[in-house]
Order: sequence, then C-alpha cells, then structure tokens
Amino acid sequence: MQRPTPLPAHLAHRAFHRREAIEAGLTDRMLDHPRFVRMHPCVFRLASTTLDRTGLLAAACLALPQDAVVSHTTRLEIAGVHAGERLLHFTIGRELHLTYDGVMLHRTVKLPPTDASGVTIPAAWVQSASILPPIRAVAVADRLLASGLATREAIEAVAARDPWRPGAELVEHLMPWIDPAAASIPESQTRTIIRAACLEAPEVNARIMDGPDLLAIGDLVFRRWRLIVEYEGRQHAMDPQQFAWDIERYRRLREAGWNYLRITARDLANPRRLVRLVHRALVAQGYDGPPPEFGVVWEWLFRAPRLRVPSSAR
Repeated sequence: MQRPTPLPAHLAHRAFHRREAIEAGLTDRMLDHPRFVRMHPCVFRLASTTLDRTGLLAAACLALPQDAVVSHTTRLEIAGVHAGERLLHFTIGRELHLTYDGVMLHRTVKLPPTDASGVTIPAAWVQSASILPPIRAVAVADRLLASGLATREAIEAVAARDPWRPGAELVEHLMPWIDPAAASIPESQTRTIIRAACLEAPEVNARIMDGPDLLAIGDLVFRRWRLIVEYEGRQHAMDPQQFAWDIERYRRLREAGWNYLRITARDLANPRRLVRLVHRALVAQGYDGPPPEFGVVWEWLFRAPRLRVPSSAR
C-alpha cells in the first residue's frame, strides 16, 4: 500500500491554504483524505493538529479577503483583553456575504480607524459595545483604560467621528460606568453589579489605614460602613503563600473593626444573589439605606445588545 505524501514540517502544526499544499506537492484528492480537516473553503489542517485561539485566528485570516480586518472583541483579545466572546470578528468595507464556522464578518460602508493589527483599540471597543451586554462592555473598557490601551477621549472621538456606527450611541451612556481603578474584569463586574442595584457606590481599590499604618488596599470599600468586598480568584486558594498572607491580612482588618465579604466566580454568576450578600453584609455593619433595586437600569445592564438604552440609565 502506497504511503501518503508527508506534509512538510512548516505546514504540520498550523492551518494552511490550499495553494500552500499544492506548492508542497499535495493534490486536491490528497486533501480529501481523512487525515486532513477542511476548516474553511481552501483552508485545511491536519486532523491530529489542535489549534489554539491564535491558530484559529490565523486560519480565518487565510480564508477571508485581504481587505477584511480584525475587529470588535477579537482585536481586543489580540491586545490581551478578553471579553469572553468565542466568535472571531472581522470587518470589511464593502458588501460581501460570507459564512464561515466560528467567524463573523461585519460589513460597513466605511471602515473605522485601523492600525497594523486591525481596527484600532478605541474603535474596536465601540464596535464591541454593540455585541456585548453593557456590564461586560464596561468591564472591558475598565481594562483598556487601566492598561493604557485606550483613553476616554479616544473612544469618544471614534463615536463622534461616526455616530451612525453600531455601538457609537452607547458610548455616552456607558462612559459614566467606567472606572479603570479596578484591577480585573471580575472586580469591574462586581462593582457594576452593586451599582446597578442602586446600593451605595463603593470606593475602588482604596487604601485602608490604621493611623499611619496601611492595613490593606480593598477591591471595593464601603468606608462609612467599614466593609470591604473583594473578588477572589483561584490564585488565592491555590497559592499557599498568598493564602497565608490573606489570612493575616483579614485578621488585622478584623482587629481594626473592618468586616469583609469575599466574592467568587460562583457568586458573580448569580448577580442578584451577589447583591443580596453585599446588602446583608452592609446591614450587619449598620447600613440603614434603601434595599437593592432590580429595576430598569439593572435589566438594561444585563440585556442582550442592540436594545434601546432606558431613560433612567441615560
């Protein structure tokens, strides 16, 4: 039995275009063999090769026209800010209908500002605001501003340049919710959830002093009620040194009269429950203000995109 033509090493661990395979001595009939997987028209990989997000993005770039640029949340992901969107997004400045697995090609009459990597970061966030729930768009903007990848002025300039573009009308409504002081997307989401329920707004990553001594820097600090709300990821439990440091830190806070509430990913997945946990902790510290409100602003923040902004959120 004739052995199959080996795939050259430079094609073995990535997606490749049909023309690259032909140049390497393969034929269309050979590419029909089960050892190859057709990912997109004219784009293949070895069945034994597993591609990460970078590899999937490269495969999509091979399939799409050269004038299609990386955009939306995919452009932000390339810059290191992940919005949790699985689709790979591209934008093209003309009328073209293409449907590829895992790829969304957006059509526009005029491309937004671009750079060497695709749509610029500020423009990509404006685009992303049209496809993300507002609470997630706010958290992503927090990270962009905190890392210096974008500024409020640059984002607002993009929206003002093309006010007709999807996402542009949301910018003025989302901007007041943004706070780059948050250290992570989960922290941003926790803060926004608390604020959306109309509870007292906490300070973000605020210093807590005991006389001249720094006790801690709290994620979300309700100073009047001496309550700290903190999001704890897996690293806090998996790193023994971090875990021991946290125990000592909480002991010193308790001795100084501070209480704390630790929020996890499980709490974040149930926003109403999270709010009620925070409210109970506040009440235990003497809070006598209004209870949480899950009204029009709350519904808007968690709503699917492309829906009208409620007047109270404006």
